[in-house]
Amino acid sequence: MDKFAQHERDRQSKPLQKLSPWKTFAVFSGATLQLGACTVVFGYLGHLLALRWHAVWLTAAGTLAGVVVGASGLAFLVKQWLGDKP
Repeated sequence: MDKFAQHERDRQSKPLQKLSPWKTFAVFSGATLQLGACTVVFGYLGHLLALRWHAVWLTAAGTLAGVVVGASGLAFLVKQWLGDKP
């Protein structure tokens, strides 16, 4: 327990990395583009499967899977940016 408490104190005492506003904008806009691209690609794949198997719900499932994949990438980036170890 003591090691954990020491690690938390060390982690909290470190200041966040100071990034330039443009670099931060570039990183997060790229991550947002990744979220949109995942949503569109998985939605399209779900639509193709829906046409083949005549099940409309596959389009929604593909879109939802794209949102989950894109959001997990965005969450990983935010967690890394805030200083947590993956």
